[in-house]
Amino acid sequence: MDSQRFAGQVAIVTGSTADPSIGRACAFRLAREGAAVVVNGRDADRVASTEAALRSDGFAAIGVAGSMDDERAVALLTERAADSFGRIDLVVSTIGGAPHPVPFDAISEAQLLETFRLNTWPTLALIRAALDRGLGAHGGSVVTISSGSPRKTTSAMVSYASAKAALNAMTRTIAADLAGRVRVNAVSPGLVRTTATTPIWERDGGAAAGANLPVGRLTEADDVAAAVCFLLSDEARQITGITLDVDGGNHLRSGWTPIR
Repeated sequence: MDSQRFAGQVAIVTGSTADPSIGRACAFRLAREGAAVVVNGRDADRVASTEAALRSDGFAAIGVAGSMDDERAVALLTERAADSFGRIDLVVSTIGGAPHPVPFDAISEAQLLETFRLNTWPTLALIRAALDRGLGAHGGSVVTISSGSPRKTTSAMVSYASAKAALNAMTRTIAADLAGRVRVNAVSPGLVRTTATTPIWERDGGAAAGANLPVGRLTEADDVAAAVCFLLSDEARQITGITLDVDGGNHLRSGWTPIR
């Protein structure tokens, strides 16, 4: 890749060690485009392996192991980024998930609140910690990873869809609060070929799942990374507070109608 949109900048990408994953694809694309990259994951071995892979390709990178659900790990991540590279310019927060896929009449209050916390608090804590370590001193950009679930009505996803809707609202609010200092946007993927979705696509390489999408193919992690890096870059300097769909057109689908 010839573009060096992020030369001289430092990027933190959480959840960036699984292969394939959105976070890893973002980390490698940012590195190829000139950024020094700080990768993160919960498994120390995978963090070390990802750091080594980046370095073997000639990229500036460090790995910091730890769960972003732990604010001490968040503080360590931003501290290591600033101490190692002298600044923080870009943040990609991929943390989230659906730990309790149960319908509304079965989910407990604790399960609902846990899902909300997982999909919102680590991102908020990371942005605040990055600001404390210099994000915004030279401008800056943040991208959060949301989901198309808030527009769906899958019963078992009541907690996840609600939590991602909260993340979208949080992203817009923080974008307004940081306007003029740091741009904050979200990317909303649909089904993506990652390690987390392996059972869906491994049998046929994603052909069946992709055929159900308007564009006719399954979204790759690199597709999402391309959108993330666009929003992080100066090419998107007039864009803040949006949620960008990267879902193969899945958001275009409408409900049933009797009219033919």
